[in-house]
Amino acid sequence: MAFRFRLQKVLDHRARLEDEAKRDYLVAQANTVAAVQELEQIYVAIDMARTRGHELVTGGPDPRMAPTLQHTDLFINGQKIRIERQRAKIRELKTSEEEMQDRLALAAREKKTLEKLREKHLQEYRAERARKEQEEADDLAVMRYGRGEGP
Repeated sequence: MAFRFRLQKVLDHRARLEDEAKRDYLVAQANTVAAVQELEQIYVAIDMARTRGHELVTGGPDPRMAPTLQHTDLFINGQKIRIERQRAKIRELKTSEEEMQDRLALAAREKKTLEKLREKHLQEYRAERARKEQEEADDLAVMRYGRGEGP
């Protein structure tokens, strides 16, 4: 008679739920990382615009310089607005990521509980099987001794 865990289907289901939660968490984490990288790119664009503006100013007086500096300033102001929006987006993504992490932790705990129960039942099964085998061996020894075959 082989060991059979009565709640194996439930354990399998919880394992699937944990895998799904893990996948959702990793997707949320990747989305957060992508949003942070996008924010860093905005900062790089601002730095490059400031560098170009500084080069125009230090390059000497040029009549064409005024509109270019004005455009650079407008670009930087627009990027500041994008930065605020991106930060809000990152906060939302981070909140979602934390929720997915909590869901993953809960799913892992539920699965771990059933795994411990399964292990406990397996140990009980093994102990019962060992007891029965010992009982059979004892019965054989008693029968042999009764027939005069014993030591």
